[in-house]
Amino acid sequence: MPNLAHPATARAVARRFQVRRQPGLGQHFLVDDAVRRRIVDTLQLTPDLPVLEVGPGLGSLTQALLEAGAAVVAVEIDPACRAALGLLGHHFPSLRVVAGDILREEPASLGLPDRYLVVGNLPYNLTGALLPRLLTWEPAPQRCGVLIQREVAARLDADEGNWSLATLTVRLLGETHRHFDVPPGAFWPPPRVVSTFLSLVPMAVAPLGERQAVLRVARTVFQARRKQLAHGVGRAVQRPAAAVRPWLAARGFDPERRPGTLSVEEWRRLVAELSGAGWLAGPVL
Repeated sequence: MPNLAHPATARAVARRFQVRRQPGLGQHFLVDDAVRRRIVDTLQLTPDLPVLEVGPGLGSLTQALLEAGAAVVAVEIDPACRAALGLLGHHFPSLRVVAGDILREEPASLGLPDRYLVVGNLPYNLTGALLPRLLTWEPAPQRCGVLIQREVAARLDADEGNWSLATLTVRLLGETHRHFDVPPGAFWPPPRVVSTFLSLVPMAVAPLGERQAVLRVARTVFQARRKQLAHGVGRAVQRPAAAVRPWLAARGFDPERRPGTLSVEEWRRLVAELSGAGWLAGPVL
C-alpha cells in the first residue's frame, strides 16, 4: 500500500480518481507523515474504541489509523474521495466508508457503538457548527481530536478571562486541550493559516434547557463584548444599564466586568438569577 502522506502519492491518487478540490468543502489534504503519526500517538488508540473519521479526503490519516489497528468509519461527502478511499478498503477490511454529510448524521445512523472516538481534519468553515453537534451526540464520543485553525483552537481553549461566545458554547459541553500546531506545508494544497490539533472530551455541565438559556443570554451580551457587563445584560433583558448595574452588584457580579471574564459557573448563576427575578422569558431547566 503506497504512503498516502507522501505529496507525490497524494497527487497521483487525486489524478487517478479525478479528485478536484472543492473550495466549498475546505479540502486541504494532509501530506505529512510525521504529523499524522503524531496525531495517532496523541489519540491513544485502543482496540475496543472504533474511530469515526470526519472528512477523510484522500485517506492519509485514515491509513495511519488503520495501520495502528483501529477500526474506522469514514464519513466523506465527496464521491471522488470516496472512490479514492477504495484503495484502502482493498487492504484494510476494518475500514467502512459512509457517503454522507456529517452535519446530518447521528451515531445510530453510522452504526457506532456506545464507545468510540472522533477524529478529523475539519474544514475551517465547519468548526463552529460541527463541534457542538459532536459533543451533544447520544451517545457522545469518548473524546474528539480535530485539526482546526490555530486562532479558533486558541479561542476554544482560552484561559478564563479571555473567552468568546464560541469558548462558552464549547465549555458548556466539554473540556479542551491544545496539543500541537501544524504548518501550512503539511497540507496539499497548503492553507493560508496554521492549524492546531485540539482534543475535546464531552462533559456536559448543565442540562439542555439551562444551556439553551445561558447561550440565549450570552449571544446578546457578547454582541457588546468590549462593553461592561451591565450594558450587555441590559440589552439581553431589555432594561437600562442604570437599572441592571445595582442589580448585578447586589448579586455579587461586578457590573464593570467584561463578558469574556465570566466562567461557566458564573454564567449559569447569572442566568439563574435573571430567571429568578423574572427578567427572562421562559424557565431555566
